Amino acid sequence: MTPQPVTAQRHRTVVATTVMTLVTDGGDVPVDADLQFHTRDPFAVRMVFSIPGAAGVEWVFGRQLLVDGVDRPAGTGDVQLFPCEDVVILELDSPAGRARLLADRSAMTAFVRDTLDAVELGAEDVYFDIDREIDRLLAESLPGTALS
Repeated sequence: MTPQPVTAQRHRTVVATTVMTLVTDGGDVPVDADLQFHTRDPFAVRMVFSIPGAAGVEWVFGRQLLVDGVDRPAGTGDVQLFPCEDVVILELDSPAGRARLLADRSAMTAFVRDTLDAVELGAEDVYFDIDREIDRLLAESLPGTALS
């Protein structure tokens, strides 16, 4: 397939919902997790974690980290993944605290596969509109200075 310019691409979103387990000193807590990937931002995945009665928490990190992390330990910063036989251990670290989640490895692998079906590794730049992103960043940091 010949890559098309960004303006000719049909964008799509890949979404998966799963339940992860938050490991705490007080016991394990089930956490709803919405996994999201959009071809407009093909380098990133979003995970929104929620439990009943609490606001959801969103984490955004590199898709490559997740691609690597379902097969081998990956990450050296705020997001680290450790695949085991049936689960992927997801460790999240922020100034607000640290969380360790257990995710079903087959569900994570299926989500990764779906993102790769949407955008192959190495083809991200075909979908990513750098000019639009620069305009967005300029508009956020210096209102009224965006070029388009």
